Amino acid sequence: MNGHSNRVGSMAWNSTIFSTGSRDKTILNRDLRISAPFISKFVGHKQEVCGLKWSYDEQQLCSGGNDNKLLIWNSHSLGPVIKFKDHSAAVKAMAWSPHQHGLLISGGGTADRTIKFRNTLTGETTKSVDVGSQVCNLMFAKNLNEIVSTHGYSQNEINIWKYPKMEKISTLSGHTFRVLYLAMSPDGSTIVTGAGDETLRFWNVFPHKNE
Repeated sequence: MNGHSNRVGSMAWNSTIFSTGSRDKTILNRDLRISAPFISKFVGHKQEVCGLKWSYDEQQLCSGGNDNKLLIWNSHSLGPVIKFKDHSAAVKAMAWSPHQHGLLISGGGTADRTIKFRNTLTGETTKSVDVGSQVCNLMFAKNLNEIVSTHGYSQNEINIWKYPKMEKISTLSGHTFRVLYLAMSPDGSTIVTGAGDETLRFWNVFPHKNE
């Protein structure tokens, strides 16, 4: 696929649109059902786009950048409809809630170390929690009001939080370098993490009640 002029470091799908973010500071949206290189270009970041995530209703796309900004776009916007500028490091980690419409969380890098809660219906930041280390990934549990966060310097661990109080339920240790990747099984019971220590680890953190 052509379009970007520098490396592509982030991507996100909705049911029809494939979005990519690049070091060239742009986001390209492609409809893979048609032959055009891309159907729209979002320009708003001043440095590399390092995180992208579509909302569950596919109406909003959030983007995080090395410029410490979190931007919210709608599918037809020419510019960001909401700008959050309160992180003090790069914003790679973000997650939309599958349970509450308009609830978005974002995490900052080593100089920031916070998870922030956003209401994208009002444009407000409702809470900020200092978690003590770089936030690499965020994810809501599918069937519970719980949040998974993975971390780099200086903890290199995975944390499970109870939402909305943000009480830490569990800490999963074992990786020896920052935990760069996070995915969840289709049934929501298992997460897999990948780290700079060149290992994948599988964690059965949300077992079904009958197990």
